[in-house]
Amino acid sequence: MTANDERQQLKAMLQGAGLKVSLVRLKILEVLQRNGKGLRSRELHGFLLLADEQISVLSVRQVLSRLCACGLVERDEQGLYRLLPARPQVGSVALAG
Repeated sequence: MTANDERQQLKAMLQGAGLKVSLVRLKILEVLQRNGKGLRSRELHGFLLLADEQISVLSVRQVLSRLCACGLVERDEQGLYRLLPARPQVGSVALAG
């Protein structure tokens, strides 16, 4: 899967959750997707800063909260955030009748 394919998949996930596609949301999802093991909000913020994304820790936490509420990201007991597997789009699965 190419980087463009991955980005398109993340865009579809946001749209499927009823969220607008924003650069900040995409960047946060990309970092979580690449990491896989889970990150704290400050760690995620650090990765974004290394990529020259100027965003505050507070903004990262707000976006993570929204992504959790929409079921795209989970936060565990240790405060680690992980990207949840993509859910099938409505209408993408044929129903047997």
